[in-house]
Amino acid sequence: MRIEIMQPTGHLDATSTNYFRQQASNVLDRKPDVLLIDLKHLKQMDSSGLGALVFALRSAKAAGCKFALCSISEYVDFLLDATSMKDLFDVFENRNQFEQSLRKV
Repeated sequence: MRIEIMQPTGHLDATSTNYFRQQASNVLDRKPDVLLIDLKHLKQMDSSGLGALVFALRSAKAAGCKFALCSISEYVDFLLDATSMKDLFDVFENRNQFEQSLRKV
């Protein structure tokens, strides 16, 4: 099983989403089985960042790749809940929990 991990840092907002989308596309071009977005080092995200995550999710699904998020902050959790988008994503508390879920498959 090929797993690719992206770790955005700083802000995922209107100024950085094009770069994030391009990086996600580049990663998906390598045809991983799973794409994990580890948000541990993300400090801030706005609606543009949320749109970028949805773009990555849809692109992954179109490529036949599983997609997951881990290590989301309370703010990102709130943003996902407030927009009713939390159910779109497989969300793990941290990378260790994500890895344990893979062992169960």
